[in-house]
Amino acid sequence: MKYFFLMFLLVSCFDRGDSPEGALRDFTLARLEKIVERDFVVARTTGKMRVSVESMSEDEFKLFSDLRKYKRDTFKIISKSCQEKRCYVTYSLGYHEQDEAKKGWVSEVKKIAEIIWVEGKWLIADVSNIKTYHETSETIEVTP
Repeated sequence: MKYFFLMFLLVSCFDRGDSPEGALRDFTLARLEKIVERDFVVARTTGKMRVSVESMSEDEFKLFSDLRKYKRDTFKIISKSCQEKRCYVTYSLGYHEQDEAKKGWVSEVKKIAEIIWVEGKWLIADVSNIKTYHETSETIEVTP
């Protein structure tokens, strides 16, 4: 009985995308692991974000969808504020570029995602940047 309770507790702690945080985590991590198809993004978005993705040309979408050169370091949910069918999730994402020329670059972005419950699932409606932090051991040149 003790082991059953422990197993139940462990399984219930895993987020399978059926919460606002899970939907955001699944979407964000999938985008960093592979090239995503337009259908993948459209199926997980709504509102302003879906319109933006649907209106991209093929070249624009190719740039948007191919994030394989970035390697995720951290993904943290900072806070969540929900009303009935709408949540705002503040999160941070740490990553670095997998490029030998930019070996010393590490970045962290803090964002707010608006996530809406639509037809039985959580969909991402909008994502806004709050802060971007870049750290490097190289000199940053700001003029051409």
